[in-house]
Amino acid sequence: MTRAWRLAWLPFLLGAGPAFAHSPVPGLEGFYIGMLHPFSTPAQALLMVGMGLLASGYASERERYHFAAFPVATILGLILGSSSADLDPAMFATAFAVCGLAALAPGRVHLLAVALVAVGGFLIGAASIPDAGPLRDRLFTMSGSLVGANLGLLYLFGIILVLKQRFTWDWVGIALRVAAAWVGAISLLMLALGLAGPVVT
Repeated sequence: MTRAWRLAWLPFLLGAGPAFAHSPVPGLEGFYIGMLHPFSTPAQALLMVGMGLLASGYASERERYHFAAFPVATILGLILGSSSADLDPAMFATAFAVCGLAALAPGRVHLLAVALVAVGGFLIGAASIPDAGPLRDRLFTMSGSLVGANLGLLYLFGIILVLKQRFTWDWVGIALRVAAAWVGAISLLMLALGLAGPVVT
């Protein structure tokens, strides 16, 4: 009986049509690619994590300034940036500065924090400009990058905030500062390796 039931599915399997792996809307596939782009390189990922750690250290009434500056700066980066620019050194340096502030003075020097988040947003936007192609496809991809970057920062901030609210022990704040220091150290190391260039043996 079991074998007959398995064989009953055979005509349906043989008669299955082709799978549609691509988006039915032309260009929409680029939107999904763009959403993942802000985390697609080490420089962008370290910068995004650093900004999440920095923003989560401030009181709730001040957080809105970070989330207002970031999308505006990202849009400016998408408009004014160039797809051929090498932004990794600038992103590593900004990630180091962001993480340094998050580790050494969490919740303080608010104007500097907002300025660093704005610089980070500009760099993320400028790094998300697609190569030359049809305008509609480029706009889809850039829109995806804008959404992905802002959702990414919001999720990073939310995860850290939930951790802080759920676990109220003193060591949680210390652990977040240590995490920021480690991300900053990795960013500085990557910056140094990038500036040093390839090793000749």
